[in-house]
Amino acid sequence: MVSAPVLAQDAGRTNTTQEQIATAEKEVRQFYEAYAEDLIKHRRAAIADRYDRRGVYLLGQGRKSLSTFEAVRTRYLNEWNGPKSFQWKDLSFEILSPEIGAVIGRFEWQTTDGRILSFSYTGVLVKRDGQWRIRIEDESSAL
Repeated sequence: MVSAPVLAQDAGRTNTTQEQIATAEKEVRQFYEAYAEDLIKHRRAAIADRYDRRGVYLLGQGRKSLSTFEAVRTRYLNEWNGPKSFQWKDLSFEILSPEIGAVIGRFEWQTTDGRILSFSYTGVLVKRDGQWRIRIEDESSAL
């Protein structure tokens, strides 16, 4: 399900240790495991809370927008329809610093009518106030 870890090299960052990078990677992996559970169980508020309070850049299918946290939260609480099933596929983790991580992979989303949709996924997370939050997210469906 999840590929082997990809650790960032400490290029010029003498204050960053491999232990800090490994800890950040473990936290980001746990974030995505819990994210999947929130999606499966349709925990709307918990999903919204995964996004950066400054807003999130949403990408995919040729679009780019910056949505405020409030807009993301409103969408999840009032408009979002959860999956019948959900599964991350082939996730890779690139920890750029103890406070920034990138996640690249795919996911499968089963609609309520049983169709299984495949998406590529890229997320950039930032750690602020001790919490990982999604700052950039690209979900693109397979053509």
